[in-house]
Amino acid sequence: MADPGDTVMVGSGQYEPFLVDKPLTIMGNGAKVSAQLQEPAIIIESGSVSISGFEVEGFPENPEAKFGYYMGALDRSRSLEVGHGYRLNLPNAAILIFGGDAIVKEIQVEDAEVGIFVEDACNVSFQNCTIERCDTGIELLRCSEGQVESTHFDKCDKYGLYIEGCDEILATKNGFVDTTNAGLLLKRSFDCKVENNLFSGNRQGLFLWNSSFNLIKENWADGNLYYGMVISDESCNNSIVDNLARNNGGSGSFGVGISLQENSSHNWVARNVVEKNMNGLELTKGCEFNLICCNNATGNSNAIRLDKNQNNLVCRNNFQRNMINAYDNASHNFWNGTLGNYYDDYRGRDKDGDGIGDDPYWIPKGSSCAVDWRPLTSPGPGVFDLDTGKAELLRYADYLPKEDLPYKVENDVIKIGTKSPTIWWR
Repeated sequence: MADPGDTVMVGSGQYEPFLVDKPLTIMGNGAKVSAQLQEPAIIIESGSVSISGFEVEGFPENPEAKFGYYMGALDRSRSLEVGHGYRLNLPNAAILIFGGDAIVKEIQVEDAEVGIFVEDACNVSFQNCTIERCDTGIELLRCSEGQVESTHFDKCDKYGLYIEGCDEILATKNGFVDTTNAGLLLKRSFDCKVENNLFSGNRQGLFLWNSSFNLIKENWADGNLYYGMVISDESCNNSIVDNLARNNGGSGSFGVGISLQENSSHNWVARNVVEKNMNGLELTKGCEFNLICCNNATGNSNAIRLDKNQNNLVCRNNFQRNMINAYDNASHNFWNGTLGNYYDDYRGRDKDGDGIGDDPYWIPKGSSCAVDWRPLTSPGPGVFDLDTGKAELLRYADYLPKEDLPYKVENDVIKIGTKSPTIWWR
């Protein structure tokens, strides 16, 4: 029997499911353990546990078998908990973690409903793990101050990494590949960082849902089925910077590099590279006060597409070799601050040679009659800090009343009119 603080070495072979209820370091070397219906392979209840080097076979989702197990438990004990507080309404998890300050390293999990499920825990760390063919790879529910690093998620059916109701989670240097839904879902979570990850072959690479004050930085979203990155459902005050979103949607199909949707506002989208998507950047359905600056959009069908939004500032971006450089429909947005954007189809003059066109650039597509009054005559600078951007937003975006917009909403129906918005600034 191990004492708290001991190191336990586990050799190769097949082992029965086990419970960790005291602080231990458990090091496997070729050790294997399998989960059963509603019985995880490993349950960690204690804090300060480190576990590594196990191969874990999960138990897939099976609603009928789970219902039978549930009814049998009621017949036996009239309780919704079976053994060590494992609730029957939890998913079939291969590994279940309730204790904080846990470290999980070099663990391989496959074929589970949820590979690793963590609930109400602080400072849980995953390093160099492999999660394959699970419905959800790792699920973090109401956790804080944890991290998922250098972990590979492959062929998960719903999500690779699912984070809900969490704060201060770091996801870095992970690979999310061939997930049927989203590689990483960040739901109702705050102050998280998603950095240096690869998203490839997923339906959506990264999906933020009602999540705010997060940093999305230096990720690579390449070859996802529909979206590289989605910021949706009132996700606000996020920084989406220095990412690459390329080839999302595949040849000839709908695909978006970076998409802001559904009333997501006050976000900073800067210094991203979007290439070879149908829409490189897009803002749709009620997004406001977003700062879109210093991005490079190249080789897309639409470099940037704005639809049914207002009061967003789009400036200092470079739009080159796209079929359509800019689209602004049923909206009221602002296409320049001190500087506008560079459009490779701009044909205006620059008599004084200051790099700013003397003639305006009319946004070529959409019903908004939008204008960039200070178009750049050569690709613009890529350095633009957030504080300067906010000052530009406050200075140049002189927000007009809603009745001045080129559309109205009546009985939840958008009616597009012919009125052009009043120009209050240049």
